[in-house]
Amino acid sequence: MFENHAQMSSDELVVENGRLRVEVTLRPFQFTVARRGGRSLLRAGGAWAADGEIRDQFLQFTEAVLAREDRDPALRVLRARVLSRRERGVTLGLRLATGRTGRLEIDLPAAERVSLVLTVEDRPLRLGLDWERRSEERLVGLGLRHHPRLDQAGRDIQLGADRRYTGPDCPPEMLQEGGIPQGDCAPVPWLLSSRGYGVWCRGDGNGVAFDLAGERLSISARAHAGPLALEIVCAGTPAARLRQLCRLTGFPAQLPDWGYGFWKSRDVHEHQDDVLDDFLGFRRHHIPLDAIVIDSPWATQYNTWEFNPHQFPDAAWMIRSMRAAGVRTVVWVTPWVNLDSRTGQIPPQPESERLHSEPASTYAPAAAAGHFVREPSDGRPFVSQWWMGTGSPVDLTSPAAERWWRESAKRVLALGVEGIKADDGDGFYIPDRVRLADGRTGAQAAWALGGLHRDCLQRALDEAHPGRGVLFGRSGWSGQHACGLTWGGDQASDFWSLRVLVVAALNGALSAISNFSHDIGGYLGHRLVERCPPELLIRWLQFGCFTPLMHAHSRMPQEPWHYGERVVDSYRAYVLLHEQLVPYVRAAALTAAVTGLPIMRPLALLDPSDPRGFTVDDAYGYGPALWVAPVLADGAREREVSLPRGRWVETWSGQTVVGGGESVVKAPLERIPVWVRSGSIVVTYPAEHVAEGLGDVREDERPLVATLWGRPRLGRTAARLPDGDRIAWRDGRWELPRGRSVTVVDRSDAISVA
Repeated sequence: MFENHAQMSSDELVVENGRLRVEVTLRPFQFTVARRGGRSLLRAGGAWAADGEIRDQFLQFTEAVLAREDRDPALRVLRARVLSRRERGVTLGLRLATGRTGRLEIDLPAAERVSLVLTVEDRPLRLGLDWERRSEERLVGLGLRHHPRLDQAGRDIQLGADRRYTGPDCPPEMLQEGGIPQGDCAPVPWLLSSRGYGVWCRGDGNGVAFDLAGERLSISARAHAGPLALEIVCAGTPAARLRQLCRLTGFPAQLPDWGYGFWKSRDVHEHQDDVLDDFLGFRRHHIPLDAIVIDSPWATQYNTWEFNPHQFPDAAWMIRSMRAAGVRTVVWVTPWVNLDSRTGQIPPQPESERLHSEPASTYAPAAAAGHFVREPSDGRPFVSQWWMGTGSPVDLTSPAAERWWRESAKRVLALGVEGIKADDGDGFYIPDRVRLADGRTGAQAAWALGGLHRDCLQRALDEAHPGRGVLFGRSGWSGQHACGLTWGGDQASDFWSLRVLVVAALNGALSAISNFSHDIGGYLGHRLVERCPPELLIRWLQFGCFTPLMHAHSRMPQEPWHYGERVVDSYRAYVLLHEQLVPYVRAAALTAAVTGLPIMRPLALLDPSDPRGFTVDDAYGYGPALWVAPVLADGAREREVSLPRGRWVETWSGQTVVGGGESVVKAPLERIPVWVRSGSIVVTYPAEHVAEGLGDVREDERPLVATLWGRPRLGRTAARLPDGDRIAWRDGRWELPRGRSVTVVDRSDAISVA
């Protein structure tokens, strides 16, 4: 075995651990990360710093950040000297171009990981580490990248300030400026390279940037957030590197079954009767339903955790009535408490309007107790305008504030509410200057607050409904994928938005976001003033069927019965199919919880040796056996699909086809192209069992259907159940778990075609 040690000559230094090594040249300074006896992963690495001023501009209307800095030319590190050595690391003193000094700590804490921590004296504006970009290198991840391409090479991205709408309704003058800025949903400071490494930037401040546009890849952060700290993970496959990220930041949770069901929401339920209209409408049209989300507004003010009695005269009865029919209630919240809610959404009752013109009843006591983020000058609560009024964000670094917020949530959960939609929490709302209870500033912890909010609300759910509560969150950053679901933010209702949403979902999956969802049909509407066109709604519905949570939410009246019987029939069929797939999806969620491999699986995770893996951005693996190709163009009745290598069974024809290339397949409006890997077992629920929704049947008492698709090449195959048990097929005989009702279906006689 190789020894773990540091070697040094006059101008060269090598640090090793296992099969990984970092080679450092001191004069001129550069570093390379390589496999011992193998190829280099990062080549000709360097370090830099730059002075300047931050000029970021926040556009509240679209929650967008225009990233701007007045930055001086970068000062590169010219040479280094050894300050100290240790068994698996070294600390270097650095000399920059102007004589300025700094430090770089290089450690190999594990056999497949390199840690780099950079500091420079006098706190410049920005600290950076960079290395050569290979011509063939593909770069993915960084959270939900709403962009037409999966591969992010060639782009310069400041996380939290990256998203632009360039779809068909973008005015030409805005296209010339790069598109309409939008809120950058669920960024994650994690980059995955096709060259055999991934990089996680540790830190929670605004301004983290990944410049992937030049000959060198550069990762940088603003120095007032602290040192620039990178973790370079070098496991052998993209899936293994994703697993390393989860070991550092947390593994996705396996949610209860209804967390993977079908949820209905609308922008505003003006009155309790509107909630019941949704509930009864889905019952009347025999469409399965598992939860209704009561979005903003629902509380007396933003955000008191108290139902508005003028809007909901008997909320407790409403929740009980729907729950008796198997439908859960989810309520919306953000981590803000308002002084004035008049610019937010307000129910139409005069008394509701009066309430929202007043400070939230909980604001003054919370401010007196120090529960809000504070101004540094006088310790008073930080007050700002956000998109539902003017108020203060809760400081969840304070144990007392966390306890107060959690207990406030539990008052509503005691009524029978079992889910929370945690909107907002994004770091771009938190200024650098503010102070937090744990001693950090906004510059150091802006993006940490969203994760703390998720953790707080998940604890409330766990305490009120152990094992049954579900959290549905918007914000992103390191580790937020480990708590509840993440949804894709606000979309316009056009095919461009659907197309980039699929790309965002895949980059999210490559960033460890497994429990993913989105608003079927788009939240913002068509041209922002009309409901989703019917063909787009059906195509979006089909994509929603094959995402972990199927969630319908919009500003417009997009309930299927507004479109006619054909849409109602398609809606019913795809929601029912989604419900049937819940045991298959939850089994995939169990895999994610153990290994980090997400439910939605881009080709790079399925077949790391396939050269197409980092470029296929319009189709994906769904769990271990399915390959899904959503239709993403208006009027399309066929589409070209890249199939993974191997043998695949077309679900619509039963034919077996050979993958590894591209083919054109038929895609009539009622069909989304889906394949099953030949020789796989797919476990579902019977349609009649979930015709009205998942309900409340214990998992071990639910009937199952196990379908064998194609003939296993080795004469045997198996599928896991959500509880870890398994169903197997061996040489023509089924092996079924005891005590479970399982119907077996043999579709192994698929017809092979060239």
